[in-house]
Amino acid sequence: MNSSRFETLKRSAALFSVAFGLVLSSPAEAKLKEGEDFPVIKVSQFAGKPKVDMAKKLKGKVVIVDFWASWCEPCKLELPALEKLHKKYKGKLTIIGVNVDDDVNSAKGFLKDHPVSFDLVYDKGQKIAGEIGIEKMPTSFILSNGKIVKVHEAFRAGDEKKIDAEVKKILTGG
Repeated sequence: MNSSRFETLKRSAALFSVAFGLVLSSPAEAKLKEGEDFPVIKVSQFAGKPKVDMAKKLKGKVVIVDFWASWCEPCKLELPALEKLHKKYKGKLTIIGVNVDDDVNSAKGFLKDHPVSFDLVYDKGQKIAGEIGIEKMPTSFILSNGKIVKVHEAFRAGDEKKIDAEVKKILTGG
């Protein structure tokens, strides 16, 4: 999927809501914000990976939910950084990678060069990304007990230090 597909999805949702008189929030309004509860999302199993029960994963834990795609250049930096955090905070931090590719085989190819051991799920048809207003790749949500503590959009070199500091702060009760 590319960024133009996200734009097409947003326009289609807006046209649908106008045509049928529905009151739907715009993507900017639907965007999840810090302090809000993160929704229990329904995602598909990522082929070849264990099934992930999102409700159980989010409850009472520190979690990073990361939306990524194989065509996303910053994801090439971000996924290895998240893998390091996963290993550093093993047992204390849960990371769930949500792939939004049109074809899960593209994601599998990407993961051959950028392997991860944290949980992976598949957002078939980008339904969840569209519903919660994901506009940039990658987008990560740092959660504590199901509440959004921090939202990171895009990823640049050095962001891994910010994310690490935020996770450490939550884990130490700061």
